[in-house]
Amino acid sequence: MRYATLLTLGLACCQYAFGQLDLPVHLELSGTAPADRQVMGLADPVSTDAAMSVDAARAGVVSSTTTTGTSTLIGTLSPDPVSLTPGMLVTIVPQEPNAAGALFDLNGTGGRVLLKWGGLPLDSADLPIGAPSRLVFDGTNWQVLNWNARPCPTGSSVANARFCVDDTVRGTGSYYEGVAVCAARGGRLCSFGEWSTACRRDPTFLPTVSGYEWIEDAANNPNDGKVMGQGYNGPDVMEGITCEYGNTHPPTTVNMFRCCYDR
Repeated sequence: MRYATLLTLGLACCQYAFGQLDLPVHLELSGTAPADRQVMGLADPVSTDAAMSVDAARAGVVSSTTTTGTSTLIGTLSPDPVSLTPGMLVTIVPQEPNAAGALFDLNGTGGRVLLKWGGLPLDSADLPIGAPSRLVFDGTNWQVLNWNARPCPTGSSVANARFCVDDTVRGTGSYYEGVAVCAARGGRLCSFGEWSTACRRDPTFLPTVSGYEWIEDAANNPNDGKVMGQGYNGPDVMEGITCEYGNTHPPTTVNMFRCCYDR
């Protein structure tokens, strides 16, 4: 313990000394007051095995970087990471709008695909300029932890944070034909909740409804499918078209339909 004792005394008498220490033994800070058991004035780390202050950890100085570039976002961490490892977290602050399908190159390790929710490549300008975006490396690609909704397909609009809905009817046909058409477009027949939510929230929705529309919810009768737009409001037949009226029809009946899509 000789080296440690001498070093401790040296630190006690020279409170503001600066330097790098390499000890062959453990360093024990055993002062009676809490202030005597601290290492103060640590600079930001310059190597991967360096000590780090609480302030540096909170600020994310070893895991945050600004990025430049549009097709490939280039960022640099200091100290340089030895390698990319699964689970590695990095915060980037883009300085330019990203292009569709953008890559991220960290410290020259090579461009890796940036994926958002659903395992999809980024759309253009998905990452806000000047705002932090959190990434995690999955062993192959960088996953964007920020929520980035997928754009609505052509001819549809945002209904809420979770889904899009066709701006008008997608076609006419049996229940089965409606299911097939929506599936081919990467969507589905709207559920009761989605159809009624879009109808009530968007004042431009109801004017596009001119009659029965298939929805995907099953009816009580196993031989019928559910339709919305007109029909019954509880036990009584109702006149007109509203967001609350519905009915059931045999699935081979020809009705209009529209599609909903996950975001």
